[in-house]
Amino acid sequence: MRIRLPILVHKEHRLLAGLLLFAVAAVLYLTSNHFHIFRPQLLPLSRIDAAVPFVPQTVWLYVSEYLYGVVIYWSYRDILNLNRFVYAIFSLLVTCVVVFWLWPTTISRELFPLPENLSPVTCLVFTALRRADSPTNCFPSFHVGSVYLSCFLLSSEGRWKFLFFLVWGTAISLSTLTVKQHYFVDVVSGFGLAVIFYYVFRRARFA
Repeated sequence: MRIRLPILVHKEHRLLAGLLLFAVAAVLYLTSNHFHIFRPQLLPLSRIDAAVPFVPQTVWLYVSEYLYGVVIYWSYRDILNLNRFVYAIFSLLVTCVVVFWLWPTTISRELFPLPENLSPVTCLVFTALRRADSPTNCFPSFHVGSVYLSCFLLSSEGRWKFLFFLVWGTAISLSTLTVKQHYFVDVVSGFGLAVIFYYVFRRARFA
């Protein structure tokens, strides 16, 4: 059975809707990131986590997720598909935030200090990231879930467009491991949620 939803985003209000979506996402994510009901739990490093090297330079890939979100939002040409994207991303965000509140997890940044030979600009970006984004909100990775979910929903609008964002999104997802912001289990769970919400919303009908 297909779910029926009201249209939230219209062509003439697309910019305003995008700004509102970003603002709500930022508030929900940062609130759960900095204010905790329960003590964040430190997870043990798996063999994959231990094998993946710390590559600070990949922070540029990691922060490109913010540009990714803007570009892919404006890449949707079908307004109904754009509405699927908005509903799906918001549902993913709320699901992740509920988990962040009820079972917060964290990663030890002390194990991964920035090297002294890191370029000043990269060091500045990495330091700013660590100040703005605390080492919690690990499981599941909203970073990973959001990039895959958004490109999956875009797959109906063109093969090459989909492949472009899939490659970019995969690079971002891998960078969550190389900058040591996430565990491997976070990546897997984020991808799994992207698949689930894609199948939930891909056939949604609109009133």
